[in-house]
Amino acid sequence: MDVLSQLFSTFKVSANVFHNGQYCGNWAVDTSGTQYMSFHIVSFGRCFVTVGDGKQKTVLEQGDIVLFPKDVTHCITNDETFSLEKNLSQSKNFEDGIDAGGTGLICGYFAHNHPLVNAITEHLPQSVFIKRGDSGEQKTALHSLIDALLEESTHPEKGSELILGKIAEALLAIIFRQNLPSNTGVLAASIHPKLGKAIQAIHADAEKKWSVEQLAELCFMSRSAFSELFKSVLSVTPMDYIAQWRLSLAYRMLADEKVSTLQAALSCGYDNESSFSKAFKRVMGVSPGAVRADKKAVA
Repeated sequence: MDVLSQLFSTFKVSANVFHNGQYCGNWAVDTSGTQYMSFHIVSFGRCFVTVGDGKQKTVLEQGDIVLFPKDVTHCITNDETFSLEKNLSQSKNFEDGIDAGGTGLICGYFAHNHPLVNAITEHLPQSVFIKRGDSGEQKTALHSLIDALLEESTHPEKGSELILGKIAEALLAIIFRQNLPSNTGVLAASIHPKLGKAIQAIHADAEKKWSVEQLAELCFMSRSAFSELFKSVLSVTPMDYIAQWRLSLAYRMLADEKVSTLQAALSCGYDNESSFSKAFKRVMGVSPGAVRADKKAVA
């Protein structure tokens, strides 16, 4: 399994579509405040978007996507002057068909309950715009997914909400693959000509008591050169990254399988419950028991 697939599997990011309808007349919306990654897809028509301080305006048309990895304030509107008050207008469903003068929006967010998702999103900008026409006439997987999503959104039937969510999750994986930087972060390290083998080894055998020397040897580097390069790409030391990955796996076991703290500790290479619990609380910001009891203090 490649690193991106491992990350998605471990973090369990799921898409929640909370709006699929059309806005008519004058309208403006801002859906920030969820503390999650939110997204908006134009199913028909067009609209205007500003992000943060509102200095830059972007036009979105049918099939265009905007993703907000960091839950930044924004305004999506049909008013090019951005003078309307936000979140006052009500949208319509598609029971009476498509309003030719309106704008269709699919709005949602990517939910997760894993503290280390921020380690990935911090390498993304405040907003990511995907223009459907950027690839010209060439049909890509992204285009095919968008086409399927547009068809399902404007002709909703039973199960449409579930289907839209699953398509959106696939879109997020592609957006991550295309937009995460190639010089920083775990995905960059996984394809790095020198660090790739170390990342793959850590992910493949998290229980092993890795040393910096062992990882450096895998990459045919000296200990000092390896440590320096690793930290420059991932912003953490090799041993800190190993701890983060182990604890990420433990988090999933505690949250999903409800294993005991000792079981989680032993499964992730820790010798005892005490040292595991201290490391878990320090890195995750919540105790193992709270995760198992579904009383997580983080989002």
